[in-house]
Amino acid sequence: MKFDAHELVEAGGFLGPFSFSLFIIFIVFICISMFISIINDSFRHVRKNISNDNEDIFLFMGKKILYWIGWEKSMKEEQANMITDLEYVDPIEHFPEKIDQLLNALNRLYTNQNN
Repeated sequence: MKFDAHELVEAGGFLGPFSFSLFIIFIVFICISMFISIINDSFRHVRKNISNDNEDIFLFMGKKILYWIGWEKSMKEEQANMITDLEYVDPIEHFPEKIDQLLNALNRLYTNQNN
C-alpha cells in the first residue's frame, strides 16, 4: 500500500506516523474481530442444528444414489410434474362459471338489440 506520509511527518515527526500506525492497527483489529465473530456465530448455529442436518444429508444422498441407479426420477422431472399437476384444472369445476358468463353475455346482447 502506498501512503503519502510527507504531510504526516511534517505535522509531527513522531506523533503523525505513530497515530497513523495506531489507526491502521486499530481498524485491522476491528475487522478481524468482526470476521471471527461471524465465523464463531456460524459454527454455533451449525452445532445447534447438526442433529437435523444429518438426516437431511442422508436423505439427499439416498435420492442421488437412487437417481444414479435409475430407480427414481430426477428432481427436475419431479418439479416439472408438480408444476403440470398444479396447472391442471378439471374443466368441469369451471363449467358453472362459464355458463354464467355465457348467460351474462347473451343478456347484454339481447338488451343491446332491444334498445
